[in-house]
Amino acid sequence: MNRKSKPHKVIYTAYVATSIDGRIAESHQSGIDWTSKEDWNFFQKSLNKMDAVIVGHNTYKVSKDRLKRRNTIVLTSKINKLKTQDKIVFFNPKNSSLEKFLSSKGYKNIAVLGGGKVYDFCLSNKMLDELFVTIEPYVFTNGVPMFSGIRFRKYKFSLVTVKRLNKTGTLLLKYKNEN
Repeated sequence: MNRKSKPHKVIYTAYVATSIDGRIAESHQSGIDWTSKEDWNFFQKSLNKMDAVIVGHNTYKVSKDRLKRRNTIVLTSKINKLKTQDKIVFFNPKNSSLEKFLSSKGYKNIAVLGGGKVYDFCLSNKMLDELFVTIEPYVFTNGVPMFSGIRFRKYKFSLVTVKRLNKTGTLLLKYKNEN
């Protein structure tokens, strides 16, 4: 009997470093040089288990050198059709299905790295299964929010683990999407 195997579900895991007040950066052009070395070590170890990463155009510009060795999908409205440069794919999700593209590549574990529009896009398109939030002990009072939705929507997540990463109060939270 020849049975078709069920396609493996792609797991989307977002990684967010945030201030206490929910800001992921000072501006769209700034990096994450304010996060702790403990968060950086966790983040790098986690990325080594991923088949690909999804980022927005601004995150790509800030982290271009680090991303070029990874399978990277850059979500951008600045192009009309898919554009590839080595391991980097520039993709406009308004023109075709990102999920179909990712499953055609055979990716099983995908990291969602931001920024706010990318987190929001993945959340609203049911492409956010897990969420790791590192809370660094800072208050920015202004800056880029974690999610940048333009209309109110509510999504339910459940807390799986809480881990203190260092003595200064950096916390790592892991959530699962319940939707």
